Amino acid sequence: MRSLAEKLHPDHFSAMSGKMAAIIGYVLGESWTEPEIKAMSVTSDGYVTSESEFLGEAADLDRNILNLLVAADLSDEERSEFERLYRDRVDDWRPVLSGPAPATGRLIRPDFGAPAARA
Repeated sequence: MRSLAEKLHPDHFSAMSGKMAAIIGYVLGESWTEPEIKAMSVTSDGYVTSESEFLGEAADLDRNILNLLVAADLSDEERSEFERLYRDRVDDWRPVLSGPAPATGRLIRPDFGAPAARA
């Protein structure tokens, strides 16, 4: 069975940007780019930054990661593992929703399409 890093490696996705390769590499603990990302966070108002660079809107990143995970045809277990790694490695300061999704449709603390957890 191929590892998550093998399934998500940028060599398998011709349209993956260098920035996305650096982000996914960071989440997985891989060095796929030079320079590589050493730290990443999402601000409470929904912007993504690295230790030295503004990377864009969190909603765009959430959508791009979800699209990548779908394209990689990950199992539910692999998606859950990716989500765990994301939560372990990325300081995400967005609020956790306790009620319905916001009217904007933007993800808050993304689950990247993993099965919903039961309370």
